[in-house]
Amino acid sequence: MIAIIANPNALRFDNEELKNIVLLLENNGLVVDVFFTQKAGDGTVIANMIASKYSIIATYGGDGIINEVINANLGGSALGILPAGTTNVLAIDLGIDSNALRAAKLFIKPKFKDVYLAKANKRRFILMAGVGFDGEAVKNVNGKLKRIGGKFAYLLSGVFSYFKLENNIIEIVAEGKLYKTGWVIISNAKKYAGKFDISDIDIDKPFLDVCIFKPILNRAIDLPIHNFLLFSSLHKKTELLVEHILTRDKIVVRNGSIQLDGDPVDETDVEISICDKPIKIVVP
Repeated sequence: MIAIIANPNALRFDNEELKNIVLLLENNGLVVDVFFTQKAGDGTVIANMIASKYSIIATYGGDGIINEVINANLGGSALGILPAGTTNVLAIDLGIDSNALRAAKLFIKPKFKDVYLAKANKRRFILMAGVGFDGEAVKNVNGKLKRIGGKFAYLLSGVFSYFKLENNIIEIVAEGKLYKTGWVIISNAKKYAGKFDISDIDIDKPFLDVCIFKPILNRAIDLPIHNFLLFSSLHKKTELLVEHILTRDKIVVRNGSIQLDGDPVDETDVEISICDKPIKIVVP
């Protein structure tokens, strides 16, 4: 049995496509139930209600609905991904087809992969925690514009956040060393903001990659440089400007705007660590 938790507010939500997905799976002998979210957090509530009753709990939407579902206790259910969101970073990371109907074929004779989650205090994430500029930009995204313009909304928010830079200094403690900076990305997966490689880490390994963008002059000058390094993948080769720490240890964050898997969180002080047990995900 397969459950699909669908987010009707996702950028590429298509009711006809969803019906075709259900029809495809039912024609291959599978029992499928669909549950729709109505507001933020519903994915977690629904997944908790149905956990272990279905072999696969699939999400139809973006990385946000995936984050809600992984914050439930999935029990014996595996996670399935039907991409219909803005960027679908996890699907890209795992090599899942961006077309949800084609991705649904993976459920017919499923292959599974164990992947590790991370958590910031009690909130789990599967992709990354962005602290500082990342968190500020996500916090400032206009929800209506996001539903219309997708990635453009994040780009516009990034520009807006740049011109409204907060001057607070983030403190990060990793591997017993204190760092003070304006931007940190703590990755649990390889991909960032779509197809950009943030790290060489594998999501099936219990490690986090802490990417610390070091202060140069001031935040107004540092951010364009750091963004150039990140989106050109040169951040991996410029140790004087960017430091990478691969760790299994707890990471402490203080005084930072934080986003998890593309959604803002209210807390500014968190402890980040790898969860003890992996979950199963359907993969190609």
